[in-house]
Amino acid sequence: MAMPISSAMQPPRSTRHYRPAEALPTQLLDHATVCFEEQLYSQSFGLLSSALTAGQGSAGSSQPIAAHVPPVQHLALAATLAVHPSLTTRTKDKDKHVAADDALAYLRNVHAVVGVRGAELDKALQFVPRANVAPRNKRGKTKTRHLDLMAEDGDDEMASTRIRSAYAEKESLWTNAEDFWGVVGWAFNCSVQHKHRWATWKVSLAFMLDVLESDLDARTADSTVTDSMLAHYIRPIGEGRNNKRRLMRAILADGGPKSSPEFGEVWKNETKLPKTKKEDARAGKKRKLDLDNGEFGDYFDGSSDLDSPATSLPRSRSATALPTSRASRRPSGDEEDGEAEDSITCNPRTKSSQSSGVEAFGGIESIQLRQRLLSLLVRFCHNHPTPFLDTEDLFDLYTEFLRPLPLPVFQQLVLSPKRWLDTHAQSSLDQMLLRPLLASTAPAYLANALTQLDFETHYAPFTANTTSVTDNAKVSLLVEDLLRLLWMSGGLVYGAKLRKRVEAGIEARREKAAMDGRRKAGARARDDEDAGVVLGCSGDRMLVCLDMIGG
Repeated sequence: MAMPISSAMQPPRSTRHYRPAEALPTQLLDHATVCFEEQLYSQSFGLLSSALTAGQGSAGSSQPIAAHVPPVQHLALAATLAVHPSLTTRTKDKDKHVAADDALAYLRNVHAVVGVRGAELDKALQFVPRANVAPRNKRGKTKTRHLDLMAEDGDDEMASTRIRSAYAEKESLWTNAEDFWGVVGWAFNCSVQHKHRWATWKVSLAFMLDVLESDLDARTADSTVTDSMLAHYIRPIGEGRNNKRRLMRAILADGGPKSSPEFGEVWKNETKLPKTKKEDARAGKKRKLDLDNGEFGDYFDGSSDLDSPATSLPRSRSATALPTSRASRRPSGDEEDGEAEDSITCNPRTKSSQSSGVEAFGGIESIQLRQRLLSLLVRFCHNHPTPFLDTEDLFDLYTEFLRPLPLPVFQQLVLSPKRWLDTHAQSSLDQMLLRPLLASTAPAYLANALTQLDFETHYAPFTANTTSVTDNAKVSLLVEDLLRLLWMSGGLVYGAKLRKRVEAGIEARREKAAMDGRRKAGARARDDEDAGVVLGCSGDRMLVCLDMIGG
C-alpha cells in the first residue's frame, strides 16, 4: 500500500478578501448590451471594467465598496469572445484581436475582484448538455438552451437581458463544446498539432483552471465540494472506469490518431488559416443577401465578426502574463502563403525529432497545465472520494496512463522540478508507478507509511522487470524521488546500509539495461542513448544526495 495522503494535503490557499458584488445598474447594463450587439466589444468591456473597479481603494469607509458585475450571460459571452476563431486566429483585424484580449482581461479582473461566487462564474462557465441543444430549423438556424438553462437556475431576468448576438447563442463556446473535457482534449491536441490555436486556447484554459482552483479552495473550506464547478464538470462523465478514462485521455491528448478524432475542434473549420486577399475577393463576389439566415452579403464587411472573410494571425498572448487590452499580434512569417502552419505540423524531420520529446506533448506550458488538472483531480478525490474515485483508485488510473509515456514526458510530467503534489501525495504516486515496473524479486510494500527501512528493503536496490533502458531509467527516477522525499520530510538518516543499498540499485539497473541485446537503429537507438544518459544522471544525483546527507 502506498503512503497515505495526509489530511493536510494541499491545504486551501490563503483566503482572499473579495469585494461584495452588486448587479450592474440598468442603464449601464443596457448600454453594455447594445455595444455587444453592435460588436463594439472594447467599448463594452471598457464600460464594464470601469463599473467593476469604481471605488476600489477608496479611503474613509470601514466597509468594502461593492463592485458592479453584469449578468452571467455577459460573462459567458466574454469567455466565447476570448477564444472564438473569428476574433483571434482567422482575422487580421487588430480591433477584433484587442476585443478578444479585452474579454479575457475583464474575466480575470472579475475573478480577482469579486471571486467565483460573487460573479456567479459557476453559472456563466456552464456547458450545455448535448440533449439540450435543439437541431437546426428549416432555415438552417440553430436554437440553443444555454441562456434558458441559466434562467432555470433561478435568475428570472435572464430572458429580458438576453444578448442578441450569434456569439451568445449558436456560436457560443458553451453550446458548441461537448463538455469541459472536450475543450481540454481539443486544447491539448492544439498544443501539438495546431500551434496558432494553442496560443489562444492556452490562456483561456489557464484562466479556467484559475477559476476551478479558487472555487475548490472555497468549497473545501466550507465543506461544499459537491457543489464545486469541478464536481459539475465531472458528474456527466458517469460511473465506471471506462468512462473515467476519458478524463485521462483528455488531459494527455497528444494530437495523435486516437486523440484527434475523440477530441475534435469546437467550431467547424476552427483551424483554418487566414484567407489571402485573392480568396477574400472571390468569397465576397459569391456572397448573397439572405436576411432570414443572417447573410448580409458584403454590407458588414470590415465590421461583422462572423460574416466577414476570416483573415488572421496567431495570437501572441502569454500563458502566464495577464493580457493587456493592446496585445501585439505580429505575424511570424508570410501569412498569405499558408506555410506557417505546415512548418509546425507537416515537416517530417521536425516531427520525427520531437516524437519522443516534450514537444510531442505540446511543450513545457502544455505539460504544466496538464499537471494542474491532475493536481485538481487529486484534491477533489481527497476531499470528496465517494461519487468519483478515492485517491488510491485515482492514482491507479494515473499509473495506467502515465507509466507508458515517453521518458522525457514521463520525467517532466511526473517528476518536474516544480512540485504539483505535496510530499505524501507524490510518494503515493511514485510507489503506484513503481508497482508495475519493479522486478518480481522486489518484495511487495504493504505498510501504511514509507520509512527509510521500507525504502531500503522494497525499492532502493531493485531494477525494472525488463531489460529496457527506458524502464530502468523510469525506476531510477522514481527511486531517486522517493529518496528525496524522505530527505525533505526529515525521515532519512545517513548510514552504511542506506548507501550500500542505493549503490547496489544504481549498479543493478545499469547492468540490467546493458543486457538488452536487441539491435536498434534510427529513432529507437537515439531514444535508448538518451535513456541511458537519464539513467546515469539519476544515479549520480542519488550519490550526491547521500554525500550531502552524510556531510
